[in-house]
Amino acid sequence: MLLWNNLLSVLNALVYSVENLEGFENGLLDDASIINTTIVGDSRVHQHNQGTEDNSIVTAIDYGNASSCPKAAKYGTGPPESCTEPTDPNNMPPSELESWFTQEMFEDLFPFANLGWGPSSCWPYSYAAFRIASRYFPEFGTSINVTNTVYTADENKKRDLAAFFAHAVQETGENNIALYDTLADQDASNCFYRGGFYNWFEGGPTSSFLDPKTPGYTPADGASCASAGQYCSASDQITYFYPCSNATIDNTAAPYKGCYFGRGAIQISYNYNYGQFQDWLRSVNINVDLLNEPNLVMTKMDPPLAVLASLWFYMTPQPPKPAMHDIVMGNWNSGAKNKAAGYDGPIFGPTSLIINNECSGEDPTNPGGPGESRRIKAFKWFCGYFDAPTGPEQTLSCKNMPVPLDQIFYNLSYQPDWSSTWKEVPCTCAPASYGGLIFYYDPEYYPASFVAQNAYNRIKCIASIYANPSMYSMDNSTSPCLNY
Repeated sequence: MLLWNNLLSVLNALVYSVENLEGFENGLLDDASIINTTIVGDSRVHQHNQGTEDNSIVTAIDYGNASSCPKAAKYGTGPPESCTEPTDPNNMPPSELESWFTQEMFEDLFPFANLGWGPSSCWPYSYAAFRIASRYFPEFGTSINVTNTVYTADENKKRDLAAFFAHAVQETGENNIALYDTLADQDASNCFYRGGFYNWFEGGPTSSFLDPKTPGYTPADGASCASAGQYCSASDQITYFYPCSNATIDNTAAPYKGCYFGRGAIQISYNYNYGQFQDWLRSVNINVDLLNEPNLVMTKMDPPLAVLASLWFYMTPQPPKPAMHDIVMGNWNSGAKNKAAGYDGPIFGPTSLIINNECSGEDPTNPGGPGESRRIKAFKWFCGYFDAPTGPEQTLSCKNMPVPLDQIFYNLSYQPDWSSTWKEVPCTCAPASYGGLIFYYDPEYYPASFVAQNAYNRIKCIASIYANPSMYSMDNSTSPCLNY
């Protein structure tokens, strides 16, 4: 809903026809017009450009611009004068995203990235890094392989970006609630939600996981941590596939090298996520050892991993969790009960469940508290900025979703085929209804691109049985298949 005082300020600079003003009042736009963005004073406004298709992005009046916001607090001494800038060793082709989401827009949305210093090609967050990362996921922020008819192709791609940015605000935003003490509510929101990509490390900008002398003001500060930052999850299978590093250095404040606390735009955490991201990197010919050097997520620039790790997490399902991208695009199966309750198709709510198990709903006031409420409010703001629909109010939260994702029963992982391990035949694997580290992508629940990985994952499971049968509680006496 447009605020009349902001509309009047724009009218002092521009004169619109009565027809256009009626369109703004009702929140409607002429379908025959391609809409461009013009900045007048401190406000972005709609401008109709008949017959122009150069820029399909739309930003609504009232969303201001970065120059109208108070400066954010800065930490550290700023980016270096020279550095290794982001590059892509694979030279991936440009993404469709680049045709509509520009560097100007990135810098308007995230003027306080990198601890308040702004986007910088010398530091983890920049348009160059974002562009390179997006090329590895050509479906991100585009209309590729999106089949829902609820929204247009243009709306789908904007909602995808809005969802990713909303989670980045909650995970690594400046989240300066003091803005609401000094600015009008809409103006405060315009600056608050421009605070994304601010922090690098969990608990930042000054992370208690790090040495107080090097608390996170440069990307290299995360090379070692205190014990609280280790985030090492251990089980027989996790330790086999994704073992934590036990390396230490001579630093009593932060002696541990195996530190798997949150890093990057949406905070990849725990050794098994670092390990799975490492596996994916190897599948695209990028060989890094993140289990022994997890801080490469923040320091590696060829390609830039701080954004790439977050996009990987956003775009990749981990049964029983669909990819957040697939939920926002409607490429998921929520089950009959959820579908009947409206939790189906292209919605936002369950993404908060996936990223941090949050389903508390939206707070009634601004800016509200952290967690799902902030994700919802940020999603609304970015959708408004992009002039894209948010979808039904109810499904912006997962609070009322009848069946949680982990209670939708289908096969989730490859496990030893217990029906044959006792036989005098070679061991094999089969889909199982419980979770594991070798995923099975049920064709009824996951996109075809992931279903295509099942054959490889089955072979990986079989190989792991012979390599380390004890992690499955198997031995040659109880499981004769190991003899074949």
